[in-house]
Amino acid sequence: MTTSGTSVPLLRLTLHRRLDVPDRAHEILAALPDDTDVVAYDAPAAALAQALRRSRRAGTPGNDALAAQLDALGDDPVLVRQVDLGNELLTVLHRSSDGAFLSAAVTERDAAIETISAAELATLLAATAAPGADRALELVRLLAPDDPVRRYEQGARSTAQTFATKYGLAAERGSTVLDLESFVAAVSRFGADDLPFCALDVPGAVVTVAFTPDRTAVLATTIARRPADDQGEDRS
Repeated sequence: MTTSGTSVPLLRLTLHRRLDVPDRAHEILAALPDDTDVVAYDAPAAALAQALRRSRRAGTPGNDALAAQLDALGDDPVLVRQVDLGNELLTVLHRSSDGAFLSAAVTERDAAIETISAAELATLLAATAAPGADRALELVRLLAPDDPVRRYEQGARSTAQTFATKYGLAAERGSTVLDLESFVAAVSRFGADDLPFCALDVPGAVVTVAFTPDRTAVLATTIARRPADDQGEDRS
């Protein structure tokens, strides 16, 4: 899921300088404008490690450095922050519970990212009967048709549990979270299998979409609306 408040200046402040953090990571952040878009989402550590080890970058030093830090965390949620410069993708991992820095790596963008265009996503949303898809479609249409939206895989059961806990608490505290129950129910039916997801920030909200395993249809959607006083701030 995407998390509000991340920015390039914040990444510069929180990215550690140590031997296992590549110098290129700091160089990328220094070269990027402050207002560059940063993608951020929570993922269960075990599911993320599994996805990294199955990816096309499996076995490369950057990919393995990210995965190695996740093994001891089980299904604890990890905050993933990603930003790209040219063909390079910088990924920074923090533990969601306390914000502790875990690792960072630079990989080749075209080999590491799967995307779906906003137009393709809108087409899939328009074709589904999933609860809330019409609301998600309205928000996706705020994007330019050719805007790329990152799509990633992670475990269905662990993702459902993470969403139920984090967004359930947010709803109890007064935040507006739409279609959470139907999202959790639809995703959890797939058990330990991986599912494709995408998460995107739009003005005032975070939209998360789950896809069928073959990526040909939308399975479920949920929308977390930001408090009015957070909508003008950078994402974190």
